[in-house]
Amino acid sequence: NAAVVLPSDIDQTFAAETRATALSNGWTWKIPLRNRYGNGYVYSNEYIDADHAETELRQHLGLLDSDIQARHLKMNVGRVEKHWHKNCLAIGLSQGFIEPLEATALGLTFNSITQFMRYFHEGRGSNQFEDAFNKDINARFDGVRDYIVCHYKVNQRTDTDYWRDNAANTHISDNLNHILHLWQHSQDFIGDMYKNNLAGSYHPKSWACLLAGYGVFPQLNANQAVDYSAYQQEVDSLSDFIRRCGLNFKKHSQLLSK
Repeated sequence: NAAVVLPSDIDQTFAAETRATALSNGWTWKIPLRNRYGNGYVYSNEYIDADHAETELRQHLGLLDSDIQARHLKMNVGRVEKHWHKNCLAIGLSQGFIEPLEATALGLTFNSITQFMRYFHEGRGSNQFEDAFNKDINARFDGVRDYIVCHYKVNQRTDTDYWRDNAANTHISDNLNHILHLWQHSQDFIGDMYKNNLAGSYHPKSWACLLAGYGVFPQLNANQAVDYSAYQQEVDSLSDFIRRCGLNFKKHSQLLSK
């Protein structure tokens, strides 16, 4: 429910992607911009206060002795119930906020605009599909929420109360419980995700990447044996393919300079 943000100097060669790193009571973002890195630490003030959060972020960035001013933000997480109400339409931050990385917010904004255009056109400028629109957009928001919550729920850290409490959290949605159950027990995870209408905001492969990335895998039966060597060859081949593809492209900083 809070964040502290702090800019830092950009490197000569910088990455094209945002980097997210877990800290003691939340996580940081590091976003490369043209002239600086945008950094922030999202945390819960039930576990750490603003001063300690700023100190931890500065230590993480190697800026403990820097006089760069930090900004402290409060976050109100949630969404409205009616994004479309009579002759008003909520778009962007006016309709809700889940987490600070802009990808989800931009995606939800885009979905809201395109869905509204479709429903408004089909209803010939009327409110005929107002309820259907709100139900659809709420499901998208809730789907993003479940994906975010899952990162906290399946975390493997035990070094602070914050991470332990998140792993022990039982206040999660029925949909997320259903997804976690399918991951552990389904013989056709992708098919069952679609069959149960659980693939609205994120595709099953995205869920698989998330859960496998956290080291969460279905339990094998005692008589099941898996030959991992074939999979390792596939992973090695894919890694080499990506490396060779990268040789065709210039550095991110070079592209931006043009």
